[in-house]
Amino acid sequence: MAIRRPLPFFLLLLIALTGCGSAPVATPAPAPSTQSAALPAPADAAIPTPPDTADEELLTGPGEGTPDVYVARATLAKAELAAFLKTTAAQLERLNPDLPDPIPADTLLTVPLDYITGEGETLDAVAARTGLAEAILRLANPTVGAQAILPAETRLLIPRLFVVYQPTPLNEIAALLKTTPETLLSFNPEWVGVETIPAENVLVVPFE
Repeated sequence: MAIRRPLPFFLLLLIALTGCGSAPVATPAPAPSTQSAALPAPADAAIPTPPDTADEELLTGPGEGTPDVYVARATLAKAELAAFLKTTAAQLERLNPDLPDPIPADTLLTVPLDYITGEGETLDAVAARTGLAEAILRLANPTVGAQAILPAETRLLIPRLFVVYQPTPLNEIAALLKTTPETLLSFNPEWVGVETIPAENVLVVPFE
């Protein structure tokens, strides 16, 4: 036979069970760590970290895979800046669309690491237009044959360049580039007999 219990019995039982549970204790937030607070925020991977200081700038060349950049230090005509970077205005425009002429100071430019030939161009014509010796272009592009006229859209690699921002002795530049003054001069014969390279000049970096 089922035992019927009065309603107050169930109320008392419910109150007793509720009292047995412990109230949740709020966990205090941990105090900020002075060590972690002193650390800088992580750099944005999409933004390259600029160098602290640079009296000279090494522009990347064959084998690097990614174009380097150059900041124009003064307002220059497009053709003048292209000649300074040993390329042509057309090659600059290829990587920097809508580039104004003249190019204002502090303009960030992508530097061509290659040269795309047009119709009827020869290697010596490319050498004359870029200011690079034909022998150096052949060293940078050993697969290019001896044909007189290169096929259109031939991709020629351009050697690395070294921008001198302040007067620097040639032997110091050679040491920085891990080469010898003699090898450096063999790639830059126009500086034979000069001990200190003046500011705002570009040297071709010898191949490893």
